[in-house]
Amino acid sequence: MTATSVPEVPAAALTGPLLREAIADSGALLVRGLLPGTHHAPLRAAIDQVLAADGKQGSPWFDPPPSLLEVMPARELATSRAFHRSSGSAMCAEAPAIAEHLLALYESLALDDLASQCLEDRPCLSVKKWVLRRSHLAVEEAGWHQDGAFMGAGIQSINLWLPLTDCGADTGAPGLDIVPARIDGLLRDGEGTFDWSVSPAFVKRELPPWQSPRFAAGDALFFDHFFLHRTQYRAHFSRPRYAVETWFFAESRAPANQVPLSWR
Repeated sequence: MTATSVPEVPAAALTGPLLREAIADSGALLVRGLLPGTHHAPLRAAIDQVLAADGKQGSPWFDPPPSLLEVMPARELATSRAFHRSSGSAMCAEAPAIAEHLLALYESLALDDLASQCLEDRPCLSVKKWVLRRSHLAVEEAGWHQDGAFMGAGIQSINLWLPLTDCGADTGAPGLDIVPARIDGLLRDGEGTFDWSVSPAFVKRELPPWQSPRFAAGDALFFDHFFLHRTQYRAHFSRPRYAVETWFFAESRAPANQVPLSWR
């Protein structure tokens, strides 16, 4: 494990090789100004509409395709929906109009090429881990975790965590608490609240000091499945945080349990 700080670059400097190197060396890369400001308010409004329309038949904002039950059995789909709703989120796959808009937006930002270069493979997405988020208030203390703990370690991944509101630090909206270090495997301490989490005591005792970066709307944090993080936890937040989270996987090393979705 290498103790470091998470490097930052402006969006204009972002390349696939640079992203791959940053994740390999530091665990993550913070990209300032990736998403232009004209997209922030419309996407926040779309997230509100999707969450409000949850389960309403005939809504253009919540229109799960019949094929969803072909790739996710009914019980698995219900469990995933309940998990997301409990944290104020929804799967993009259940709002196809938003999913198509986001794919077009990602391609306009050349994120398909970026993911291909970084993963050195054709990228795919995930039905379960492509998510629209609007955080609940008050924020409960979430477990420190690596997504590889439930995705599997033998995969190849990049996560795009894209806030649509200013958040983190002392902004009044929850961002992320992160451990700014490259970790090359799954951590286990036996003290976490969940079997996929590690305890705050372990993080304090064994790892570099954690940080709570300040994010502007449209900034992006890229990281992989070994990066240790949690939803920022403080006693008082005054505003919700909107975000889109998108996990990309190398097509040849995608976790089957996350229901890989071909980009093209």
